[in-house]
Amino acid sequence: MRFTTIFRKAPIQIGHLQSSVKLLRPRPRNHTNRFFRKPKLVKTQTPEAKVYTRDTVSNIYNILKYSTWESARAQLPNLGIKWDSHIINRVLKSHPPMQKAWLFFNWASDIKGFKHDHFTYTTMLDIFGEAGRIQSMYSVFRLMKEKGVVIDTVTYTSLIHWVSSSGDVDEAVRLWKEMRGSGCEPTVVSFTAYMKMLFDGGRVDEATGVYKEMLRSRVSPNCHTYTVLMEFLVGTGKCGEALDIFFKMQEIGVQPDKAACNILIGKACKFGETSHFSSSASYSFHIH
Repeated sequence: MRFTTIFRKAPIQIGHLQSSVKLLRPRPRNHTNRFFRKPKLVKTQTPEAKVYTRDTVSNIYNILKYSTWESARAQLPNLGIKWDSHIINRVLKSHPPMQKAWLFFNWASDIKGFKHDHFTYTTMLDIFGEAGRIQSMYSVFRLMKEKGVVIDTVTYTSLIHWVSSSGDVDEAVRLWKEMRGSGCEPTVVSFTAYMKMLFDGGRVDEATGVYKEMLRSRVSPNCHTYTVLMEFLVGTGKCGEALDIFFKMQEIGVQPDKAACNILIGKACKFGETSHFSSSASYSFHIH
């Protein structure tokens, strides 16, 4: 008997044939074999909402601004925040009221395991400097020294900026010399800020010397550096020299920005030298 006949007819009730048929019939798929696994039942969980740093900072800022310090001091420890330099610095940079910022700064000093670094100190220093509280700013600076916090070029640049803004150029010059004496190397930002301060204070020879020192130090001037130079030259009637810088800076790959063009055009108009700067006006039009 052929096997095809066996599959067409009903099962024959003979033991050995029946067992043979059973052997020849395809086995039903076993859904529990190793190639098929039942999906595990996963308990439905509500995902935790992400808390972003900006939201945390905004919340702390609102507490400091709209609450009394007594109320704020009671709320801060219960926010469930891991207090670190990044969070503290971001809160200070959000510009809460000056007095609250100082109270918050001192409150943070007492947090177990936390120490202020040069970032948080410099930001607190900036808050006092911007408010014109120069003596308070110096108090923070002295505290940095007492605590052994590293004082870098950024901190000194902030000090020089706020001291010169208060009108004390001589003290700003002293700070510059102190910075150099302490081994802090000026950056393009600090060189440029110091040059501008000297030009604005009428100390042209010193400003020129700083520019030469910058070049000797292999610090490349940026657009703002050239803008400071051009602003001074136009202000003293040396429009031709300013225009030379305007073209040469582009030749070496430094493109003037809108601020540079606007300053040049504005100064030229003030001194009646607009004919020199028709090209910069055209350039300004194209980058707007």
